[in-house]
Amino acid sequence: MIEIEIRGKISPKDFERLSGLFSQEGKLIRHYHRLSVDLSPGFDPKTRSWPKDDQLDLRIKKTDEEEKISVKVGNINAQEREEVEIRLKEGEFEDAVKMFTALGFKQGMIYFWQSWEYVYKKFEVKLTRYGEEYYSLEIESPEKNLDPNVLAKELNLDPFTDKEYKKEINWQNFNLHQIFSLKAVEKILKENF
Repeated sequence: MIEIEIRGKISPKDFERLSGLFSQEGKLIRHYHRLSVDLSPGFDPKTRSWPKDDQLDLRIKKTDEEEKISVKVGNINAQEREEVEIRLKEGEFEDAVKMFTALGFKQGMIYFWQSWEYVYKKFEVKLTRYGEEYYSLEIESPEKNLDPNVLAKELNLDPFTDKEYKKEINWQNFNLHQIFSLKAVEKILKENF
């Protein structure tokens, strides 16, 4: 599957405006909490980043009761990337994390957030809140000929450029997310799921 997707940071005011708009004129597909463990190769814990883009993102994800392993192939900044997913049975998330750790994937980041996914004008739009202060937006196109940038412009939003997105990821890794450890994963699972 190929994704065509853009991302950007939004203000709390834009979050409220867009939530209202999408609730009235779009369709809420789902609301969920997600725990994502990013064990992509090449992670540097000192810089909390992946200094060398090796074209592979490996994540183990828990979205409420849904659990899966996700691999994206291609440059992280590209609008189009190949994605391969393996669905897990409920309760296998922690075992999958332990398995990849045993295979040598011992460094990475932990992400935890809450999202609302809508369909609006044929696009999948995701509003996300990390904690109480940080909000973001993703617009994904189901078709190659539908440009998500057109919708962003219509909504008066400024998606990240490649350079801005890379800078934002680094900021998020220091200010929103935590370094991977099995103990931290177990704590988030216990407190939130």
